[in-house]
Order: sequence, then C-alpha cells, then structure tokens
Amino acid sequence: MANFNTHFTVASISSAVVSSTFLSMHIVTLEQGVLAFFLGSIGGLLPDLDSAHSIAIKAAFNILSLLITVVLIFYKYTAYSIVEMLLMSVFVFAGIRYFLIEIFRGLSKHRGMFHSVPAVIIWGLCVTIIMNKFFKYNELISWVFGVMIGFGYLVHLILDEIYSVDLGNKRIKRSFGTALKFYRVGTLEERIQTTIIYASLVGLVFMAPDESLIVDALLSQEAWGNFMSVLIPNDGKWFFH
Repeated sequence: MANFNTHFTVASISSAVVSSTFLSMHIVTLEQGVLAFFLGSIGGLLPDLDSAHSIAIKAAFNILSLLITVVLIFYKYTAYSIVEMLLMSVFVFAGIRYFLIEIFRGLSKHRGMFHSVPAVIIWGLCVTIIMNKFFKYNELISWVFGVMIGFGYLVHLILDEIYSVDLGNKRIKRSFGTALKFYRVGTLEERIQTTIIYASLVGLVFMAPDESLIVDALLSQEAWGNFMSVLIPNDGKWFFH
C-alpha cells in the first residue's frame, strides 16, 4: 500500500485540480473552492483511519478537527459571544480529535469495509448532509463538498490498489483487491459489516438533499464554456501577457 506522504501528496494535487475546475466553471466561490480543496485532501487520508497505529489517523483527525472548528466559527460567529465561541470550539475540537478517534480504532479493522467503494459514497453523503443540514449551505455547494471528500477517498483506494502490483518483480501482492471492493462476506463479522454498510447507504440516500443542482451544473454547457475559456491563454501568449 502507498505510504502517508504519497497518499497526502496525490490527494492534495488531485483535489487542487478538481476544486480549481469547479472554481473556473463558476460553480463555487474562491472561499468555497479552498474548502473543497481541503476536504478532498482530508478524504485522501480517511481510509487509513481504521489503522490503529497509522500516521494518517492522527494527521487526518487533527486536520478534520481544526477544519470543522473553523467552519463552525465562521458560521456561528454572529450568534454567539467570543467566550461562547471559544468554549464551543474547544469542545468540538477535543470531541472529534480525542473521542471519535477512539471510536474508529475500536470499531474498525484495517482493510475491512472501511476500505471499500460503498464507504466512498457514505463519506460523500455524510459530508453533503452535514453541510446542508447543519451548516446551511445550499444543495449545490453541499454536494460539491460531498463529492470532494468522496473523490479524495477514492484516490486513496486507487493508490492502494496500484501499490498492490509489484511491477519490478512482476507479481501481484496479497493486498490486491482489498481496497476497491464492494463487499466482504467471508466471515459472519464481515457479513454483518457489509449489511450495516449498505443499510446505512440506503438511509443516507433518503436523507441527502436534492442532487439536481449539482447534476445540472456538471452538465451545463455554460459552466464548461467558462472552464474552456481559462484552460489555455486565449490570446496565444504564454507567460508574456
């Protein structure tokens, strides 16, 4: 499997490309594009949260805790006093960083269903719902954020599969196929996990906001026209404007 630095670097570069594409298509503002980039980068670390000794689990929870705290401050700064915001920030940061991390370590098994395609969709749906219901972003932007976290997650799984192929020795490692999977039913525990995963997926689909805006935006000729207009210099002059 790829190491922490590889996962973080590739996820960050890929997320920068996708988030800047959303920005050039005028789907998101600059601030939303930056947040989308960070979510995609975090998504590239999330699959390793099921590893009890992983650098990624500490780094991802540090970043995730800080990101959610900052978003909360910007969203609620007009409703609460400075002292209230400080207390709430400390509570949210500590709860995510030190409480949720132990839940993940206790409930998950490395390369279990946490490393799977349905997990990609679940994380995307969860972020979409949270951004829409709790942070009051509209349906379009909420889906952009959900797509970004899922995209980063998927990049991680693809990298793990790529690193499962040893081109030098021309062999496939035993880890091949353990990342990009849809289910595991080898043991009773795995069958239960798979059932829970898909039951959760169905429930989240019904809770998710309307997806028509993101679909229309991605299929919009105007949006892609905006993207093409800034893809290369229109005047033919490279770096000498």
